[in-house]
Amino acid sequence: MGLYRLVLRVGDMAALARPGQFVNVLTGAGWDPLLRRPMSIAGIDGRELQLLYKVVGNGTAAMSRWQSGDEIDLLGPLGNGWDAAADGFPVLLGGGAGIAPVYYLHKELLRSSTAHHLIMGSRSTEEHFLQHDPHSGISLSTDDGSAGVAGTVLDALHDLMEAALIPRSGLSLYGCGPPGMMRALADFAGQHEMDCQLALEEIMACGIGLCQGCNVAMRLPGNTPEHSYHQRYRLSCIDGPVFKAKELVTWQI
Repeated sequence: MGLYRLVLRVGDMAALARPGQFVNVLTGAGWDPLLRRPMSIAGIDGRELQLLYKVVGNGTAAMSRWQSGDEIDLLGPLGNGWDAAADGFPVLLGGGAGIAPVYYLHKELLRSSTAHHLIMGSRSTEEHFLQHDPHSGISLSTDDGSAGVAGTVLDALHDLMEAALIPRSGLSLYGCGPPGMMRALADFAGQHEMDCQLALEEIMACGIGLCQGCNVAMRLPGNTPEHSYHQRYRLSCIDGPVFKAKELVTWQI
């Protein structure tokens, strides 16, 4: 099944949002589903906020049945956001529903006329809503080879570098997607000494740091006490969801 696009009229909230942030959505009025669903913001248009999501459980299934005029309960904007001022040529990489915050950043870079390249990966072509056009700054990849480059977003990145459509060095990577993709991007960036920021897809039930359920392990100096919990971990909802890849214990993503 492909991606769903949801447009919400949120009034003044829209003016507060920036790429990389999320909202926490209550998907039902009863006890099931009980927890809110964190959804990365995919874009802002005036007083409207856009979300992109896949149906993966009861909560998102309920969202897919919403109709125009329905009223919903959400908190936001929450979290930090991308640091788009980093040096280097920006390459934006989104996998599956992880395209949402990357796509928002893409639109903001277009708005500011900042040169960059967007790479969107998915399992198959039905999850794509963009056209594969590497010469215009948009590349697609699919696991089954049905659209764009056959393989992962890193395969597409390698192809772009080989074709000299993006620089071979001096890149700044911005990624969001499933854990395997995040680990691969972090490893690639570390090997090539590239700046890399990752928006992690954690379960953020409260979204405001109370439940402590979205802790993320951080790299620390060797002399840090082993049980220094508040130094060793950060919360994705308030310290993230965007982190610098070099600061993360990537095998725990």
